[in-house]
Formats: sequence, structure tokens, C-alpha cells
Amino acid sequence: MASADARSAPDTAADGDPSDLPELAADCAACAALCCVGLAFDKGAEFAIDKPAGKPCPNLSGHACTIHADLAARGFPGCARFDCEGAGQRSVALHGGASWRDDPDVLSPMLDTFRHLRRIHELLNLLVVAGRLPLGPDHERERRSLVAALCPQDMTPGLAATLATGPIPGRARAFFRDLRREMQPLRAATDQPTSSERPTRRRAPCPSPQARSRT
Repeated sequence: MASADARSAPDTAADGDPSDLPELAADCAACAALCCVGLAFDKGAEFAIDKPAGKPCPNLSGHACTIHADLAARGFPGCARFDCEGAGQRSVALHGGASWRDDPDVLSPMLDTFRHLRRIHELLNLLVVAGRLPLGPDHERERRSLVAALCPQDMTPGLAATLATGPIPGRARAFFRDLRREMQPLRAATDQPTSSERPTRRRAPCPSPQARSRT
């Protein structure tokens, strides 16, 4: 019989990350326009209007953006660039696919879950990218531990809140700070010009007699 630790540990893929890593890119078709409701807009270069958090964007019809094909031209380049990193559709799924249009009472808890999952998915995306770096054994061990902690087998809205507001984000920030310090010498070395790129140190040619005569 497998031990309790073995049963609770997530299956891992070949790269060391859990095989059930959630989708980390937005799928608007499977969402309920949570970003268009939950996020605040400040009128300016990125958004054409002011909109408070929790209020549906006036450009919404149902869960669809009526100006999606012309967002930048209509003054919403910030919307065109936004990616919830998969938090939107996952929030809807964790609430049973409910629609806040049909049941307004579900909107507040769904937006809470969206906020928590955005934090979790942002960290996961950064940790996945960090896995492509030449990490030392200690950093790789901590990276895998953080990924596993953020990928429980049975995510729930309550567990998402616990993970997003608990100690894991602080651990992740400490990991990235330490990683930045470790990677800085490597980055400095790779930023150095190669021998063919280094500027020559030859003296500038003397000006011509005609140029000297004009000085």
C-alpha cells in the first residue's frame, strides 16, 4: 500500500511540474467576462472610460464584448492586452459554470475566486518560466515545491483563497528575489559584447590639412 505522502503528492510531468498544471492562458469563451466586471478602469490612454470594480462594462452584452474586434481603435488597448492567465475560466468552473447574469448572488464570490486565482496563476506562470533557467539544485527544489503547493489536486474557491492569502506568495517572492541575485552575474556576463562586438580603441585619425586650417 502506498504511503499517505505518496497518495497526496501530485503526479509530475517529465519537467518536474505537476501533470495537472492548470491552463495558464485566458479562454474567454469558457469565462463569464469576469475581467470586464471585476476590474476597475481609469479613463486615460488604456481605457476610454472610468469604471469601478464590480460593475459590468457598458460594452458587454451577456458575457460578450460588443467592441472586441475594435478594442484599441475604440480606446481600450488595455483590454486588448489583458490576459487573466486562465483565472477567469477556472473561476467559472469552480462555481459550477454559473452565470452572474442568471444569478446575481454568485457574482461576489466568483469575483473573489477570480482575484485569488489571478494571483495563483501569475505565480505559476513565473515559476514555469523559471524552470527554463539553469537553476541550481536548491532553487529547483524550491521551485518544484512552490508549483506543487499551488497545484492541489482538488482546487476549491476556499482553497484558492487560502493559497492566495497564505504564506505561499511570500515564499514565492523570496524565491524570485533570491533567484534574481543569483542570475544577475550570469546576465551581466551574457550582456558583455563578444570580441567581434567590442569597440576598437584605435586613435581617431588626424584631421586633414583642410580641416586643421579651419580650426
